[in-house]
Amino acid sequence: MEQIPRPSDLPVDEPNLTCPESIFDLLNFRISELLGISGSLVTRLCEGEFGVTREEWQFVAMLAGLGTLSPAELAARTTVDRSQCSRALRRLQAKQLIHRERVPGDARRARIGLTEGGQALYARVFPRVVQVHAAMLSGLDEAEIEALARCLRKLHEAAETASRSGLVAGPADRRSGGSRSIWQAKAAAQARA
Repeated sequence: MEQIPRPSDLPVDEPNLTCPESIFDLLNFRISELLGISGSLVTRLCEGEFGVTREEWQFVAMLAGLGTLSPAELAARTTVDRSQCSRALRRLQAKQLIHRERVPGDARRARIGLTEGGQALYARVFPRVVQVHAAMLSGLDEAEIEALARCLRKLHEAAETASRSGLVAGPADRRSGGSRSIWQAKAAAQARA
């Protein structure tokens, strides 16, 4: 029986970023693939050794680095949407890793901060995540790491500009069924034709 190669078993060719010929040459795909591998390591670390999800860790680390934030600010600074953010914050509160304080004069608004337990968790997890970070950069020399840092800053700026430019029209419409509703409408139109 032929064994299907895992992504980590496949050769990693240098992508043709200037003139993409396949999905393997696209920046988003390559970054997503890289994040999948490193993210899996962080997920296994967080869930297996510390009993928190990667999302929960992301919030703990964000609060450790930036201080108290509103739930909306936390969601905006991470890759988590608002509903996922609310669920993760409830779990963190149940684990007594965060505290929620109401904003005076507005009962609907809150600020989120780390408890002593959350600060202690951060102090234990962050050095381990730094080990994953170091492993990911281990194939690069100092000049390459500095160039990567500059490139990441420039890519972030370009992504922000592209996001504001109208390059892609309108927001994703997940509440109305997203791509499923689009394909159902196309199928219905073809059936009528």
